[in-house]
Amino acid sequence: MINYPKMYANTKLSICKQSKRIAHKTILYLWHPFPKKHTCSIIHLRNSMEVQKKLLFSEGEFDISFERPVGNDAINLLKANSIGNQGPVYRHLDTEEHVKNLVNPTLISLRKKDSLVGMGVFCNLEVKVDNNPYNCFYIRYFSAAPEIRGQGFMKKFGLRAMSLIRNGQHGKTIFYASVEAHNKSSLNVVEEAGYEPIRKIKTLGISRFFPKQSNKIRSAQTPDEQKRILQSLSDFYGKHSMVQFTKIFHLNDYYFIEEDGQLVAGCQIHRVHWIIKKLGGITGKAIVALSPYIPLIRKIFNAKKFNFLALEGIYFVAGKEKRFLELVEGLLAMHGFNTALAWFDKECPSYHAICKNGNLGLVNLFTRKADTYLMASFVDMDADEIQKVKNCPVYISSYDFT
Repeated sequence: MINYPKMYANTKLSICKQSKRIAHKTILYLWHPFPKKHTCSIIHLRNSMEVQKKLLFSEGEFDISFERPVGNDAINLLKANSIGNQGPVYRHLDTEEHVKNLVNPTLISLRKKDSLVGMGVFCNLEVKVDNNPYNCFYIRYFSAAPEIRGQGFMKKFGLRAMSLIRNGQHGKTIFYASVEAHNKSSLNVVEEAGYEPIRKIKTLGISRFFPKQSNKIRSAQTPDEQKRILQSLSDFYGKHSMVQFTKIFHLNDYYFIEEDGQLVAGCQIHRVHWIIKKLGGITGKAIVALSPYIPLIRKIFNAKKFNFLALEGIYFVAGKEKRFLELVEGLLAMHGFNTALAWFDKECPSYHAICKNGNLGLVNLFTRKADTYLMASFVDMDADEIQKVKNCPVYISSYDFT
């Protein structure tokens, strides 16, 4: 649950039309905690969906507010925009479904005459570090309408949004964001907000031109199976940080293989559909331009229609890495895909075990340099706790990356 404070020292934004520069004035804004209905105004968006909205401040034509839930105009803004500017640029085609299944999301909106021109979405959940629970917020989305891009306005809004969420927390809390290594401008903004890079994330690609089916694969349907799998995952990631299994069993899509009644490999899948608009370098440009027209290549990577299974909750018994790859290949065949992606901490033992002991396929040549930084900030945590977060490999939910 988000604990909003009763008082903020906010930044009031005023736009000087002649200089087109943003001036900042500090104001105090008094209000009651957001979740109480009697303190919230109700607005109607274009789709007539009721949204709880708490105005933080206004200046001229612009309002900045907290809103719940994430409304359709925010979803439409996300759907219209591409992700990335330096390095890879791509569009998510599953945005609406993903947003509606986020964990405890809060929208911080920037509106001009009730029209949404900027937004940030923060999700609140519990994570574990070395099996100890912590309150956590992660930045899921930042997006701006074309009319305010390139003016420095979104940077100021982003800094203020991150500050509002951070200042509203009391008690031990971790804040984090994932930022692609090539996206220098976003890295600078997040660092300016007080976040620091603590871990590097690697992208693992697994592909098969003609995936083979497996009759050993089962889905986790019963409460007993799910309980056993959660315990296995908790043990498997017991020495990791940022561990959370909120999307395990989502849509009943956790699958596993057993041997002699023992779980030997398992993973959760999410079906993902992207359009790749740009990849870095001369080779990247060639791949984007040519991949839709090369018959075999487009089965595993088609820039105009990049469909893949995103994996998380990955589990395998030591020495059974090939069983895990058999599971993934069987899932590709079962669901009609040719490519799967997963994200791992660079120092995660599972990542190195899979890379060392199996045939990953051609797509890994395209994805292995797609590095991401995990940026984090901390409230009310002592130095030892912070160091443990920094030192432990992080668990990555692929739902947060897609």
